[in-house]
Amino acid sequence: MAEAQESFLDKVTDAIRTGRIGKEVKRSARWFQDKIKGLKGDLRNKFSSTNAAKFYREAEDKITPNVFKKRVSLGEIFCYHYNPKYRQTLPYYDMFPMIMLIGTDQDTFTGLNFHYLPPKFRALLLDRVNAKVGSGIINWKKIAKIPQVAPTVKKYRFDHIMRKVVPIEESEQEIAIFLPLERFKKASKSSVWADSKRRF
Repeated sequence: MAEAQESFLDKVTDAIRTGRIGKEVKRSARWFQDKIKGLKGDLRNKFSSTNAAKFYREAEDKITPNVFKKRVSLGEIFCYHYNPKYRQTLPYYDMFPMIMLIGTDQDTFTGLNFHYLPPKFRALLLDRVNAKVGSGIINWKKIAKIPQVAPTVKKYRFDHIMRKVVPIEESEQEIAIFLPLERFKKASKSSVWADSKRRF
């Protein structure tokens, strides 16, 4: 009975923690999709149909954007609804960023938005950033030479965050980056990803 009630995140997190999957397989977006296909009923529906609005609505923890101004938040991953100030001049933008916070100042903050990469490159970026940073505090010097970083670096304004932010627990990061939460405006995700790949 407990097995039937176990969430998909619980299943995948447990598989990662116990080592029932190898590192190469864990990084694969195909692995993630296979896991979804293997689920049945409510569990499959919960995650195969996830979108930004549903993910935000069902998130248990929502916190104020002030967390971005704390040094201890550097390197953590967050999601939030965002409406760019200069959206008219941007070629495209993501209305529901999933960022790893890498810097902050008085009015703005900078993050690596995983949505600008296809899923398999998101996993590669997360692995490489974690390898470079280790247990220390993330900074630009440590990650600047990672090829996949370039198209993901985005600066955001605090006053254009539309709602509270959703923190992604460290134990769920490797799962969350695969979720189809991107909400690109003015371009399709395939066009955005093709543009990103050209940059690295």
